[in-house]
Parts: sequence; C-alpha cells; structure tokens
Amino acid sequence: MTYVSRSSLEEGRFGRMFRWLPRETYKKEDLLRLAKIMIQKETVVFVGDADFPKDVRLSADYQPPTEGPNVAVPFPRPQPDTGELFDTAFGESEPDDENPVIPAGYTYFGQFIDHDLTFDPNSSLQKLNDPEALEDFRTPRFDLDSLYGRGPDDQPYLYQDAPDRGGGIRFRLGRTSNNQDRPGELQRNVDGRALIGDPRNDENAIICQLQAVFLNFHNKVIDTLETARPQFKQDHHACFLEAQRIVRWHYQYIVLNDYLKRVVGEKTWRIVFQGSGNARPHPHLKFYLPKHGRSYMPVEFSVAAFRFGHSMVRPSYALRPGDSNVGGGGKGKPFAREKFNRIPLFFRLDKNEGAETSAATSTETDSGPVRDLHGFGPLPDDWEIDWNMFFAEAALPTMHANGGDELQVVGQDTGHFTQPGYRIDTKLVDPLALLPPSVAKSGNAPDGIPVLAYRNLLRGSQFELPSGQSVARALEADVMTEEKLWGDVKDDVLADPNKNPFAYRAPLWYYILKEAETSNTRNDPGPLRDSRGGHCLGEVGGRIVAEVIVGIALNDHTSYLYQDVNWTPASEAARSGFAPKEPITDMYSLIHWTTGGTMTFKA
Repeated sequence: MTYVSRSSLEEGRFGRMFRWLPRETYKKEDLLRLAKIMIQKETVVFVGDADFPKDVRLSADYQPPTEGPNVAVPFPRPQPDTGELFDTAFGESEPDDENPVIPAGYTYFGQFIDHDLTFDPNSSLQKLNDPEALEDFRTPRFDLDSLYGRGPDDQPYLYQDAPDRGGGIRFRLGRTSNNQDRPGELQRNVDGRALIGDPRNDENAIICQLQAVFLNFHNKVIDTLETARPQFKQDHHACFLEAQRIVRWHYQYIVLNDYLKRVVGEKTWRIVFQGSGNARPHPHLKFYLPKHGRSYMPVEFSVAAFRFGHSMVRPSYALRPGDSNVGGGGKGKPFAREKFNRIPLFFRLDKNEGAETSAATSTETDSGPVRDLHGFGPLPDDWEIDWNMFFAEAALPTMHANGGDELQVVGQDTGHFTQPGYRIDTKLVDPLALLPPSVAKSGNAPDGIPVLAYRNLLRGSQFELPSGQSVARALEADVMTEEKLWGDVKDDVLADPNKNPFAYRAPLWYYILKEAETSNTRNDPGPLRDSRGGHCLGEVGGRIVAEVIVGIALNDHTSYLYQDVNWTPASEAARSGFAPKEPITDMYSLIHWTTGGTMTFKA
C-alpha cells in the first residue's frame, strides 16, 4: 500500500474557476463593518462600538480588559443564572432560524467533506495570496485521506496491529479512562490530542464523533468482508484495499446523492449531476473543467461558496434525548432554565473574567457544571451522541407556524428528536464571533482574529475573489439587485447606496449567503410553502458547489463515478459480497448499520 502525505504537484493546486473576471479587494474597516451586521445577536449584550475593537484581535489567552473604551471582548456573555438562553429551549420550534428541511448533522458532515478535500497551511490573513502558488495538502478527491492518512505502512499508529485483529487493517478507536473500549471516541496520546488522519476532525465534540463513525464503519466493513469471503482472513492487504474502496464509494455516493442534493436544491442537482430524465448520473459541467482531468481546488469554492455551512451552525446542541447531562432534557438543571437543555459551542463566563471552558473541562456555577462543545481534548465521559438527534430517517416533520407561510419543525417534545440546522443566510450565531485560539489560527499559530464572519470576508479579499455580481453574470444567473442585497441591512452606511463600499461589488461569500436567504426555492418538492428562504443555496452558490463536487468525483479515476457510473450501494453485493440488510444510501442508514441499529455508541 503506497500513500503520499500531500497532493501531487499536478493535482494538488488551488486555482481560479473564473480567472477572466475582475478581482476585488476591500478595506479591512469595511469588511469589519459588514462582519458586524452578520452576527446573529441572540444573547449578546452590546454597549456600543467598543465591543468591536478596530482590528478585532484578542490576545492569545483571551484576557483583555472588560471595561472602558478599549474593551476587546466583542460579545460579552450573560451569566448562566440570568435566565438568558444561548438557543431556543430544547423541544421548542424556532421557525425564523431553523431550516425546516436539513437536519443539523449535515452541517458537520459538510465540515467533514471540506477537511477531506482541502488543507491550506500556508495562506495568511495578513497578506495577499496567490492561489496558483498554493498547494492543497489534501488530495482534491473524495478519497477520505483525512480518515486513512498515509495508510497502515506509513502511519501504523492509526491502525490495530495485532495479527488476530487483522494485522493493522482496522482503525484504532478510543479508550475509557480505565482502558476499556470506547468506539465513539478517538484514540489519543497522553496529552489528549487525537491520533487521526486530519487533526481538524477533532475541532469540536460533534465532528470528532463523526470521524469515529467512519472509523467504525471501515472496521465493520472489514468484519463483514471476512465473514462473506473467509480467504480475506489470510490476505489482509487485499481485504484492506477492498474495504477501503467500499467505504470510499459509499461515502462518495452519500456526498453526491444525499448531501449535495440537500444543500444545492433538487433543480441544480439535476442539472449538474443527474441530467434531465436520466436514471443514472449524467454530469453536465460548464465551469469546473480541469485541464487534462487534473483536479484542482477553486478558491471561489474553498474560500467562499463552500463556507455557506457556517451560517447553518446552531449556537448549541443536545447530544442525546432524555439526558440533561448532554443537553437532551430529563431531570436536573445544568443551566438556569431546566427546559433549555442544550450545550453551547463555546462558553464564556464574564464573572470569571473571560475564562473559557472546553469540552474537556467544566466550570462550577450556581447552576451546576458548565461545559461546551469545544474540542481538541478527550471527549467527556458519557458524551456519546444519539445520532437520531442529528440525522433523520426520513424528512424532518414540518408544519406551518400559526397557520401562516412560515415553516417550522415540529417540536422535539412530540417524540421527534432530530435537531434542524439553521437556515442558510447572512447571519452567523454569536458564539462564532468568539472562536477560541485553538480554532482561530493561520497555519499552526493563533492569529488573534476570533470573529468568523470577519475571517471569511478578509480571506476572500486577500485572495482577490471576484464579486458576487461578476460571478452571477458569468453563470448567466439572475443578478441580485442592490435593494435585495442591502435593503434590509441595519447599518446607515451599508444601507445607503451612495456610501456603501460594496455597492455593485458584493463580496462573493456574502452574496452567496444573501442569495440563499432571499430564495424561496425548496430542496424537495411538496405543497408546503415558506416565505422565508435559506433552505438551500441559490443559483450562484449552488452551481459553484455542485460543479466542483461533481467535477472532483468525475475526474477521480478511482471514484465510482469514473469507474462504474451505474454503481449503487445496492449493487455492491454482486461486486464484493458486501451486503448489508438495507443498502447504505445516506448518512442515517450508514450510522444505523454501523451501530447495529442503535444510532449510538453509548454502552
């Protein structure tokens, strides 16, 4: 088995998808103004512009002054005992914010896909970047190198080595503090850092468990193959390669047929991937056309379009139903209001002078221990997710709110426990304006820019991306009017067409989010109406995301789309003997099969 740690020079570059379009750069102070109005201030206590320092930089240890004109804490948090909530109470619907058709798990599956495709340790938020000169340290293929690393020969510590367990072809999984198997956790070193193919898949307590799902999926595929074809018990090398192909092809199928259809919408998905009236995939690519089939990573995708998932992030999540220790209800008061029962992304207590907590630690308050979902440390005891909370077996149950046009997800207290993601729009929840130093980094070093909206806008300017209007014209899509882009913005400068520095040249990332927000296109057919948009991407964002994802799969000579366009999970049994009871076609069915129907690794 031969693996490389990075992409080849021929197939590992960043590049431009619309290289003929004029490039745009913006002043930092203008980007900061735009970032401020993109923060969804659900629990924020504002005292004025002092909350946003001019350079939006916090010290590495996040111990700035908390009073006075130079305060450097953009979003001070209320204390847990004030009764203010970080999110809607678990069991209550939130029709203004919740996406009525996409479960919350796809937010983090999108992050998992991004980590599989891209890793750029060299670009900087402090200078202009030439995408043609940057190398993608991930292969631009859906090959799960973030899972497999460089393989058993080069990174044997990722794999089990005992001969009676396959001789290094199964992944090592996590252990409990008393050295018992813990399949829902990752293996870690003595410092608590995860030993995995991509360290970013330990950023939070959700994606680290999604990584564990795929590790377990691979291991169970090995077990199934050895049962179906006993000769594999003697030929570990052949067994590993066959299992790796099966895992990759199922993953690719889910990306193309489950995830992509949800996020770009049925119409765009059919145009780009399926083709009108075709029973099998019939890709139609017009703009992502790699030379000689050598895939590259467009910066319009990686720096703008595929960052739409940031707007889908909730401020907090419940991990299991009926258990207040992990935010899912039940008895006890982990927060001030018993009914809240969700765990925040990042928690910050002002009365402790800005001290942070992480998923690995807790802080005692009058309301009990406070924890957050911040990762890069051991998963707390008994935090295994019930994946019913993140992926639905069927469509989310929706209804019209108050008899009007606003769709809402039926409350979880009715027996449905899947949390919806947030709508795709121009608002990012306020915890994403206080990223911890372990996340707010350029390369391996914290860069002191904790506001995610500002980071994304600044990166787009540093890469000189074309404006949203320019890309829309190139795609022959309807160009949004200035009124639609800025008419509802609550900022005296941005709302004034004579003062707006982004007039007729909106940053591409903002444009894509606004397009989704103002689009009423639903990503599945049906009679339900919803005057709010944000169900899926619009024309510009959807076309970029669909073409790049489909194009990468189409140009990968090891993908099912290239090798066997007729392949489906149902046809795998005839190819290899791998035959789960029901074909694995989406994330719910993959987790359901991997966990033996329990949807959790909790013992």
